[in-house]
This record gives sequence, structure tokens and C-alpha cells, in this order.
Amino acid sequence: MTAAIVPALIESNSARRGSSTATPTVDVAGVRWPMHKAHAVAAAVLVALLAFVVTGSGQVTMWASAAALLTVWWGERAFQTFRHDARTAPASR
Repeated sequence: MTAAIVPALIESNSARRGSSTATPTVDVAGVRWPMHKAHAVAAAVLVALLAFVVTGSGQVTMWASAAALLTVWWGERAFQTFRHDARTAPASR
């Protein structure tokens, strides 16, 4: 895969659809993914590479990347839900 193809495979979808959605999305090879999923996969790949270089163990690499994936995935999802709830909640008097 060349560098010229990569920008066409991944592009932000927020400008095209507007900001009416609660979860921002990104296009990955023509498929809309929520941003928290893309961030989680990227974090898991980076942690897996780092863990494998440091330890050389496949088992440690798997556990570390799984922990990173789940932490980023659920952390960002909870944060987005919290932000969405805060914006739509009625103002207190």
C-alpha cells in the first residue's frame, strides 16, 4: 500500500455529516467507524509493538494490547456519553 492511498482510506466524517451525531465517526476504507473504536485499535497496536519489543513474549503482548484496547474503547465511549449528557441536560436554576 502506498502513502498516496492512505489518505483516501481514512477520512474524518464529521464535516460531511455535520455535528448532529452523538458519536463522531471516521471513514476507514469506506466504512464508518466511531472514533473511539479507531483510537482503541491504534492504541492496541502501539502497545502490542512496544510490549513485544520490550518483553518478546506473545502472551504479555496479547494481555497488554487487550487491556489498552478495552481501556481506550470504554473510556472514550464513557467520556463521549458523559459529554453528550452534559450538553443535553437542562440548565439548573
